[in-house]
Amino acid sequence: MSDISHADRRKKRVKRLKRMIVASFFLLLTIPTALCILLVCRLHTMSNELMEMTAQYEAQLQITDDMQNLLDDEKSNGRDEKSAKDATGTDGDAEDEILDEATLKADEPRKVYLTFDDGPSIYTEQILDILDTYGVKATFFVTGAQAEEHPEWYREIVERGHTLGMHTYSHVYSDIYKSKANFIRDFTKLRSYVKETTGVDPKYYRFPGGSSNTVSSTDINILCEYVTDQDMVYFDWNVSSGDATDPMPSKDRIIANVTDNVGKHDTAVVLFHDAGDKYSTVQALPTIIERIQAMDNTVILPITEETEPVQHKKVNTSEED
Repeated sequence: MSDISHADRRKKRVKRLKRMIVASFFLLLTIPTALCILLVCRLHTMSNELMEMTAQYEAQLQITDDMQNLLDDEKSNGRDEKSAKDATGTDGDAEDEILDEATLKADEPRKVYLTFDDGPSIYTEQILDILDTYGVKATFFVTGAQAEEHPEWYREIVERGHTLGMHTYSHVYSDIYKSKANFIRDFTKLRSYVKETTGVDPKYYRFPGGSSNTVSSTDINILCEYVTDQDMVYFDWNVSSGDATDPMPSKDRIIANVTDNVGKHDTAVVLFHDAGDKYSTVQALPTIIERIQAMDNTVILPITEETEPVQHKKVNTSEED
């Protein structure tokens, strides 16, 4: 009897030991796998953020180059006009024409367009409340994935009188820009979703990273032509709030980025982001609106059919153009 009891106890110890070995092996296998999955997810997120930051940085460089070329052209034209005046000894009617054009230009107000990418988000309603407080209408270039659980956010933007534009359904650069077919699939999905949700057929589009981005695997000219062929106007920006950088800039930095640069343009399209990690943007918005409204001969407007498009890359242009 004693021998049987001893054998039973031994079998139980062996079973416990086996269970412990299996459990240990499972943990050793599961923990590294889980860590790998987390690291891959984080790497994917950081990759998208890096591509967007790179695209926006390159777009800003393009804007700077364009402004410098414009200044150089103006200086060259000024020299040509002076030479012509010196050669003839008079400027006659030409002077009157220049003065008239200058007067007309001075009378035309500066137009500022506040635009918000990536939303809707947990801050959309707060942004809408701020805009209402100041009697301002803006433009929201929305994504689809964030609104799947809250389609009412789309409707809220439209019902409060703002312009609703498109900014891709998934916002995953590597997928959207992989091919023209992928781009069209995403474009069509978001356009249908917006129309079904709000009754509005969107007329305006913003490329992730702008039309001058260099992360697209597909020729961006082809995508620009496609968007245009869909009776849609794509808009870039010429003033960036800088709120897409990591780490997130302070409220004061965002205010300075916008208010220091709006006055440099007759038509200023300002880039903001409406996302769950952009609370500094929400904090900065009231001061930015107040300072813009305090500028002489300046109005804040939503994008409409009358708005002159700000585009980093024009349809059918090449890098040399």
